[in-house]
Amino acid sequence: MKNESDQSEEAAKQLPLLVGEEMDEVDSPHRTDDLQEDDFEDDGTRIQDRSYDLPGPAWQGYVFAALPVVAIMFGAGRETWSKGAITILLALVLIFFVPKRKLPPVALCGLLGALLAPLLAFLPAGWLFPPPSWEASLRQDWGIHLSKCLTPQAGVTMEAWLFFATCCLWLAWCLTRGFSDQQRRAMIQILTFGGILLCLLSIFESNRSINIPWWPRNPKEWGEAFGPFANRNHISSIAAMTCVLCAATGFDAHRRKSRLWIPCLLGFIPPIICIFMNSSRAGLILLFFGMTAWVGTIAMRRGFFQKLAVSTSLVFIISTLLIMSGGNISKRFSEGGLARFASDNGRSSLFVETLQMTLDSPWTGIGLGNFEAVFPQVSGVSEHIRRFLHPESDLLWLLAEGGLLTVLPAMLLLFWIFRSTGPWHGKKKKSKSGMQDRRLRNAAAIVFGIGAIHGLGDVPNHGLGYALFMALLGGIAIRPRRLPNAAGMSQRMVFRLAGVALLALGAAWTAIGLGHPVLPGTSSAEALRSRAGKLADSGSPGGALPLMDQAIEKVPMDFRYYYERACLRLRLGQPKEEALIDFSRSRALDPIYALTCYTEGVYWLDYDPQYAVVGWREFLRRYPEAAPGEYGYYRQMLGYSYQHPELREPLWTLATTSDLKFEFLRTVQTRDEFDRCLKSLLVQQPDLRGLESTQRENLFSMWYQYGNQEALITALETNRKWKDDGWRILAEHYARNSDFQRACQTALPYLPSVIRTAPGTSTDIPTLERALLYNPTDARRAIDLFQAQKTQGDIDGALRTLEKVAAVPNAPAYVRQEIATLHMMKQDFRRAWENLREAMQKR
Repeated sequence: MKNESDQSEEAAKQLPLLVGEEMDEVDSPHRTDDLQEDDFEDDGTRIQDRSYDLPGPAWQGYVFAALPVVAIMFGAGRETWSKGAITILLALVLIFFVPKRKLPPVALCGLLGALLAPLLAFLPAGWLFPPPSWEASLRQDWGIHLSKCLTPQAGVTMEAWLFFATCCLWLAWCLTRGFSDQQRRAMIQILTFGGILLCLLSIFESNRSINIPWWPRNPKEWGEAFGPFANRNHISSIAAMTCVLCAATGFDAHRRKSRLWIPCLLGFIPPIICIFMNSSRAGLILLFFGMTAWVGTIAMRRGFFQKLAVSTSLVFIISTLLIMSGGNISKRFSEGGLARFASDNGRSSLFVETLQMTLDSPWTGIGLGNFEAVFPQVSGVSEHIRRFLHPESDLLWLLAEGGLLTVLPAMLLLFWIFRSTGPWHGKKKKSKSGMQDRRLRNAAAIVFGIGAIHGLGDVPNHGLGYALFMALLGGIAIRPRRLPNAAGMSQRMVFRLAGVALLALGAAWTAIGLGHPVLPGTSSAEALRSRAGKLADSGSPGGALPLMDQAIEKVPMDFRYYYERACLRLRLGQPKEEALIDFSRSRALDPIYALTCYTEGVYWLDYDPQYAVVGWREFLRRYPEAAPGEYGYYRQMLGYSYQHPELREPLWTLATTSDLKFEFLRTVQTRDEFDRCLKSLLVQQPDLRGLESTQRENLFSMWYQYGNQEALITALETNRKWKDDGWRILAEHYARNSDFQRACQTALPYLPSVIRTAPGTSTDIPTLERALLYNPTDARRAIDLFQAQKTQGDIDGALRTLEKVAAVPNAPAYVRQEIATLHMMKQDFRRAWENLREAMQKR
């Protein structure tokens, strides 16, 4: 039996016989007149075994690169059917194209450590640390059947680990396949034009020019999407990568005297348009850093001032595009800058809460796939209208679910990958083809780095399509000399067996996508939930309930399932107590999210309205700031009380603040109810400080209409602060009782001060009258005449003049107040009040 080194030497000897004329296109390991930098060790010793440079047909590179592009194009693995189809294609590649190289011990330890460490979550609960208090509460208080392992949902963790293992196997294959120069060039080209195609499809689909029905779309749970990803930020990352790949491919084509650089140059346009249409700050930042890194390290390896000039040009170009776009992306940068970008959507607080959550189980984590369910139990983030499905970071997500025992080996492998790229510095190779290959490998390393950086502030690498794209880039970027040992028969057999296992896994996911829950975990639960929803919508809730029971068994910590099962119980007429328990379990599984508490109350209205208050009370406790106001949720609750009068008293008990009591008072229609509620409000807030000025004014109006008028008038007369808000009511009350003098004296101090125009130079009344006669619509001349008449004591003439001014369009606002003042001087308070009231209405 030959060892691996013997096999490598024999393969090198047989190379001319195997490839024939193709040897003229590659660098022979036996030639001495065209030595490459990879022909030597770091100490200068020439490498004798160059079997890692074995050439491979270029068409295989096209096939390998087409897999991640097709994966992204067909939904990126977000939905179960897409995940199954992609896994089947991946399995076929592993079976028919086995690895050629062997990972060094450091990389192998990192890969196996990251792959196997998450399985520690299946250890019995309590072996490493006591279960958290929230887990005991869910078991004992709410009767939720959690797993007896370190992970609370063993089925969810198992499926998540299978997904994680699929990505790890693909990464291992990409690292050990041993691509040739031609294959690397072919893969870079396919990834480049595949990225351009994805950006074009995203643009057309966003403009409604085409319809791609298989792209994942679920705005209610995933938000508004853009492109083939459920998360709109991920297509911007792909667009930034595509720009760097276009630059690398075009530069390589230009060096090889190929016209392929022309479509590569034009290929810059769709990714940039995609970034700006998506209003992606992250995409623009990644584009800038990626292009700067490529220009500084590959396209211009020498000349500091040249690099500085090109980098400065890039800054000006991107700044110009921002100004010219005038769209959302420039606004998003200008409204808060990078500081707001770092804390956007509570990202900084989410990072802190995630790190605090990992302190409970720092080594093994909470189990893969459990972040969405566990985070609400331990989080203090006050976010009540949306849920955190992930911690907005690939690194933190892996740390929270897999623990340090998973993250540390993964970081070791990632360090080896970056350490194995290059070389980034050193003398220029004598071989032209070798230099071109180095540029392509380094460009792939830069693009791989872009994806890794994006993973620090988002979760693109947790998606199957993006992960396949990244893994292939990592395999392309590896320097061939870092994998000197050929793969043995055992390694090839392991990968083929793994391919068979992935084939079965892909078939299982495909079956789940077709509605057959053959695996544990979230995918099967979602399939059952979907079937249950269709049955319930078709009028068969009885058949839907058992399906929801099965879904809950697979995913016992998803609050939505208990909520929907409670709705089914009410539709089937089952005991209301069982439905209430399921609603309560739903609230206990997510003690932060508030909207389902409100909808729970609305759902109860059709069956037993008195139970609606249970969910509404919890909503007001979780999200009190959304309750008051014209369009607040408490006002909506009060709106339902018109159809269900029995809710009036329970809703009053929910009004624990002055704002809510005021909102309730606005809906009363009887004197007794108003008096009782007003008394309660005054006991809680005797001075009504909890209300705004407009709210106090409206309250006094309602008090005057429904309550004790004498008590209100007495309070307004004796309380100066109340009088400042209720002076209108007080003045109107005096006027109704024919006390016009007090009405005028009450209202006049609260009207705006009279701002008179400067008097004219002439005080000759006849002259001013003639001037007004020739210009009857000139308000300025009329005001001059009025002031002259008033100065000379002609009150009646001044009144007549002001009456004419009041009828002129665009008359000064203070005219009515002046008229009222003149009537008060004549002791005609009734007419004075009439003019003051008109002035009050214009205020």
